Amino acid sequence: MSFASRTPDPDLYPPQLPELAYRQPAADEAEAARLTQLARLVATSPPLSDVRDLAPAVRALFPPPAYEVGCGGAHIWLHRAGENPQLAVIS
Repeated sequence: MSFASRTPDPDLYPPQLPELAYRQPAADEAEAARLTQLARLVATSPPLSDVRDLAPAVRALFPPPAYEVGCGGAHIWLHRAGENPQLAVIS
């Protein structure tokens, strides 16, 4: 399912560099490698008015069914499938 959203008003939402916050340590070496790639993605991102623009790339790094990636407001959250605590958040 895809949807179109309007571009955020730059006066209300000036572009900012996204920030990554880890909520849990990596479960194994493969997940640690994915988290390192995620950190690189966030660090090399240009300033964004809407951080959710990164969601497709995050979903590519953390695909289902092992992971759940979602957006809310102006952030992206990442969970291991079937677990409630967040693994990471990008805001």
